[in-house]
Amino acid sequence: MSKRILFMNTGTGWGGVEKWHYDTALALQKRGYKIFVLGIKDEMFYNKCKEAGLTVANIEHIGDVTFINPFRLYWLVKYLKKNSIDAIFFCQSSHFKYGSLAAKLAGVESIIYRRALAKPIKNKFYNRWLLKYCVTDFMSISEVTRDENLKKIPNDYLAQEKIKLIYKGVKKDKFINPKIISNLREEFGIEDDELIIGNVGRLCRQKAQQYLIEALPIVLKEIDRIRVLLVGGSNDREKLYRKKVKELGLEDKVIFTGFREDIPSILKQLDFMVHTAIYEGGAPWVILEAMMAGVPIVTTDATTIPEFVTDGVNGYLAKNKDPDDIAKNILKMINNSERDKLGQKSAEIAREKFSFEKMVDEIEEKILNK
Repeated sequence: MSKRILFMNTGTGWGGVEKWHYDTALALQKRGYKIFVLGIKDEMFYNKCKEAGLTVANIEHIGDVTFINPFRLYWLVKYLKKNSIDAIFFCQSSHFKYGSLAAKLAGVESIIYRRALAKPIKNKFYNRWLLKYCVTDFMSISEVTRDENLKKIPNDYLAQEKIKLIYKGVKKDKFINPKIISNLREEFGIEDDELIIGNVGRLCRQKAQQYLIEALPIVLKEIDRIRVLLVGGSNDREKLYRKKVKELGLEDKVIFTGFREDIPSILKQLDFMVHTAIYEGGAPWVILEAMMAGVPIVTTDATTIPEFVTDGVNGYLAKNKDPDDIAKNILKMINNSERDKLGQKSAEIAREKFSFEKMVDEIEEKILNK
């Protein structure tokens, strides 16, 4: 009899955690597991899982103190027992407290806390207790994330054999030879002799596209034939960036594309990508996707990024929050006549270490079938 696996997520948007739960649940179902999903009814995650044919049930929002609510605890224990759940996956801190305690009480065999945020777990007595006595597997998505997560937790509260390093995975077929949805040069009037530089990610404080904008005047003093695409949706942040672009006289150089669903197509048409995030929670999707697509990368050295991009090997690392150094590395990439080799090396690394198939294989090998 195949194992019965539950994914629990009460996200109200569609971010990296929701995407991971959705893709992984579908992949495991295709491999013969019986999949259950708990989500908030009529939110995007719930609806997409239901449309995909997964067994979905409604759950109320999970807060930081939900785990001490006896009625909520009883409900989840009852649900887990009724559906004979063998393994449960959750990601958020509040879900860890609620889900691990309920799963332990229900006798669930595998209780997996996948943490994708590079911040320490608070050294609270209940966190230590839950890690030691309830969680069976602590799943980290990068070495830096793992070390940050556990730096405040005494070693004797989480056995080494429980800690599993399993990187996020990108679907190879989606990025290696994508269908070109729109020709970027035709769509945005980019000349054949102009380089296309892309920044992909929502326009927000974390992704910090202002450092790329501030670096451009320095670049343009030496090389003029470039166009920069800022690919991502936003609210107020786009207004600030448009204002800065106008102040610096860059209106004919910077293109705001808005939110796009054809990212594989866009990546394949870039000469290289510039990523200026000031921090990353774990393994940034866009870095892994660009690597899989074979795109050369200039990126800041923020948080976890040096774990994926090695300076001079598969891209260039610039100092965080430093427009001058970002400009210096953009120019280095432009002037590198063999920059495609950096992209090829990225693709080799991604296909060996960061494929979606490898991630699912490791979940089976290290957690579900250990």
